[in-house]
Amino acid sequence: MKNSTLLTVELQQVWEKYNLEILDTSKEEEFDDIVKLASQICKVPISLISLVETGRQWYNVEAGIEINEKVKEISFCSYALLNDEDIFEVDDASKDSRFLNNPLVKHSPNIRFYAGVPLVSKNGLKLGTLCVINSVPQHLTDDQSFALKVLAKQVIKLLDLRLSNKELQAQKLKLKQQSEMQNRIISIIAHDVRSPMASLKQIIEFNKNDILSDEDAKELMQMAESHLDGTLDLLSDLLEWGRMQVTKNAGEYKEVNLYKMVQERYCQAYGAASIKNNELINLVDKDLVLKTDNNALQFIIRNLLSNAIKFTENGTITIYAQRENEKVLISVSDTGIGMDDSMKTKVLKGDCKLTTQGTKKEKGSGMGLMFTKDFIDMLGGKISIRSNKDKGTTFYIELKA
Repeated sequence: MKNSTLLTVELQQVWEKYNLEILDTSKEEEFDDIVKLASQICKVPISLISLVETGRQWYNVEAGIEINEKVKEISFCSYALLNDEDIFEVDDASKDSRFLNNPLVKHSPNIRFYAGVPLVSKNGLKLGTLCVINSVPQHLTDDQSFALKVLAKQVIKLLDLRLSNKELQAQKLKLKQQSEMQNRIISIIAHDVRSPMASLKQIIEFNKNDILSDEDAKELMQMAESHLDGTLDLLSDLLEWGRMQVTKNAGEYKEVNLYKMVQERYCQAYGAASIKNNELINLVDKDLVLKTDNNALQFIIRNLLSNAIKFTENGTITIYAQRENEKVLISVSDTGIGMDDSMKTKVLKGDCKLTTQGTKKEKGSGMGLMFTKDFIDMLGGKISIRSNKDKGTTFYIELKA
C-alpha cells in the first residue's frame, strides 16, 4: 500500500492539519454531538472522528468505546482515505480478506461493520475520517449514507471555523501591537525628534542676538550636531520601517550578494568605526547569494552594525555568513561591552523601551533593534543572541535562502 506518491500526499496532509491546528486536540462539545448523532442515525455503538498523521491516528472524539492510538497499518481509516468513493463501507470484516488478521477484528472491539467518510479540506486534502463501527455485520441505508456525508461536511466546517477564529484573534493581537507601536513612535517623534530641533533653533536664536560667545556657540553647535546625527538615524529608521509596513506583502524578493552588501555597509560606517578605533571584518563568502527583500536585509545589517559600533571601542566587529541547506546563517559579532540576560530578553521580545548609552555616551531611541527584529520576522527569519557583560555580543540571524 505504501509508495512514494502516497507518502507525498500524507506529508501534505500533515502540513494541512498543522495549519488547522487540530492535532492532539482535546474533546469538544460540537464534535461530541456529531459522533453521537452519527451513532444514533446509523444505529451503531461506535462512531469517531479520526485525524490521520503519517504512521499514527488521533481519536479526537469518541462515542461508545475508548480507543486512543492505533497503528495505521491495522486501521480501517487508511482504506477509507485511499478509496476514491465518497464513502468506504465494509459489511462484514470477518469475511473480508483485507481485515482477516486485523487485531481490531480478531480482538476487542471485534469490528464487523465499518463505514467511513473522508474529511476533505477546502484545499482538497484528506485530513481523516468520520466513521461508524459495529461488532455485528450491517449495511447502511441510503438515508444513513447521506446523513453521514452531511455530518462529515459539518466536521470540516467546524475545523474551518476554528481556523477562522484563530486568524481573527491573531489579527486583533496584531492590530493591538501596531497601535502600541504607533503610540510609541508618536512619543519618540515628539521627544527625540522635536527636542533636538528646538535646541538647535534656540542656539541659532542666541547666536543671532550675540548672546553667546564664540567658544560657547562652537561648543553648543558641536552638541547639536551630535544630537542631529542621532535624530537623522532615527528618522531614517522610521521612514524605512514605514515603507516596509506598506510594501511588506509586495513580494519584492530578488537575489542579493551578501558579501557586497556588507562591504557597502562597512564603507558607510567606516567613519563612525574609525572614531572609536574599531576594525571592521567581512568574513562572508564572496559568492554567497540569497533571495530576499534587499531593503529589509540592508536595514537589518545597517542597524546591527551601527549597534555594534555604538557599544564597541578599540575592538573588532565581524560579520560572517554561511549557507546551510535552504537557509543562510548570519552572525554580527563585536568585542564591546556586552549585555546581561535581562537585556537580551528585552531585545528578543522587541521591547521598544530598551535604551542604553554607547561607549561615547551616545543616546538611542530604542527603536533600531525593535525594527530590526520586526524586519527579521517579516522575512520569516529568526534571531538569537549570545552575549556576556564586558565580553562582547553576537547576533545570530537565520533567513531563508
